[in-house]
Amino acid sequence: MPDNVILDSSVIAALFFFHDATSEKAADAIAEMNLMALDLSMAEVGNVAWKRVVHFREDPELTFSALQECMGFISEACTMIRASGLIREAYRIAVEDKIAFYDSLFLAASERKNAPLLTMDRKLYEKVKQKRNVQMI
Repeated sequence: MPDNVILDSSVIAALFFFHDATSEKAADAIAEMNLMALDLSMAEVGNVAWKRVVHFREDPELTFSALQECMGFISEACTMIRASGLIREAYRIAVEDKIAFYDSLFLAASERKNAPLLTMDRKLYEKVKQKRNVQMI
């Protein structure tokens, strides 16, 4: 049976918006896993798409196409976790670990589901690796 994992938005974004070794690394890491994602991931990857166009001047239509594929992946390949059900735990984690609340939502999901959070966010990983169930890809 595949292992359960929570996907950080950085991993999801790497799969659809970075066409390099980062994408391959993310794809390899999630192969044969039971994937879970927060509903918040949709907003976060939407923001990644916006940045790719506005800051990196990528083609808006190609980026939108990637965004649509990404949204399909989140809703079809991942078990969705509602962020609204994690508020108490996320707040506690944010305060204890001195991290942004939206990052703490992913860690709260990890605790609730007893599954590691897979991330490509080195800063988050370094901040919580001794205390939380987080794995850097």
